[in-house]
Amino acid sequence: MQRVTFEEIKAFTLEELWELPIEVTQRTALAHDFGVAGLDGKEFMENYAARFGVSLNGFDWVVYFGPEGVGIGLPRGLVTYCWRRYIQGIPARDLVGLPEITLGHLVECANRGMWQRPAHSA
Repeated sequence: MQRVTFEEIKAFTLEELWELPIEVTQRTALAHDFGVAGLDGKEFMENYAARFGVSLNGFDWVVYFGPEGVGIGLPRGLVTYCWRRYIQGIPARDLVGLPEITLGHLVECANRGMWQRPAHSA
């Protein structure tokens, strides 16, 4: 069995999603860096599983990408988010509160052939 490389996962991700204005590395995260959320995350993971032969048993897309259609909440939630994000300078990844799926983790799962929660996830 041929091992899946980071370059293959990176190429697939950029094909499925979009280019980022930052360097894409093994630490680049789907939700936090690419901004993937809700059903878009579910669809991405299903396409990933089909392309690389990964079983997604035990994978709950809501845990990693959040439920579809649930936003920050207006108007107070948006004001709070903007204040914390842009005035206090808190990175978006720290405000969202979702565990990360990095491209490096996708490489590991592809080579296992099955989904496994990232070590830093609950």
